Amino acid sequence: MNRSFEIVTDSCCNLTEETIDRYELHVLPLSFMADGDDTVYRSYLKGRKTDLSQFYAMMREGKVFRTSLPNLADTETLFRSLLDQGRDILYLGFSSGLSGTYEATELLAKQLREEYPQRKLLTVDTLAASGGQGLLVWHACQRAEQGADIEEVRDWTEANKLHLAHWFTVDDLMFLWRGGRVSKTSAWAGTLLNIKPVMHVDDEGHLV
Repeated sequence: MNRSFEIVTDSCCNLTEETIDRYELHVLPLSFMADGDDTVYRSYLKGRKTDLSQFYAMMREGKVFRTSLPNLADTETLFRSLLDQGRDILYLGFSSGLSGTYEATELLAKQLREEYPQRKLLTVDTLAASGGQGLLVWHACQRAEQGADIEEVRDWTEANKLHLAHWFTVDDLMFLWRGGRVSKTSAWAGTLLNIKPVMHVDDEGHLV
């Protein structure tokens, strides 16, 4: 792809491998661990189809998962490699209202801006997740492909990131209780009454 800068995001964007390859995206994998299991699962591995069937099966069996930010050492290695090649970077990150991923990456970017003053390293907190984040990344790639420069793509993403809506529901409220979104009593009562709450991501990037 002929563009003057690199686009980096994280695996919460849920884009297909075909889209990632089509736009030559760099994807930082988020990790998760099951309680009582030392195995670290990565939600994205370059060149492999993401298969979360095992993850969902373990959740249905009652496993409680903990998530982890992308490995900052790996992130730094990627950023330095691109900057050393004379490439500018636009990072489009997972909502800061749902994860510490963006803040951690922005701190690293601030350090690298001082070390590489001749390069541009821009970041955007998408305030989005999953399909919403992926849609913003896709639009950013489209604009870059059409010849927009890094500032234009960054500015478009900032201007439009609140012009999308995340709406979804869940089958089992116990998962929301485990994630700290509802009380155990509410989860139990809601499940008993077969209540399906409609949830969304607000303008600060929080799940509500």
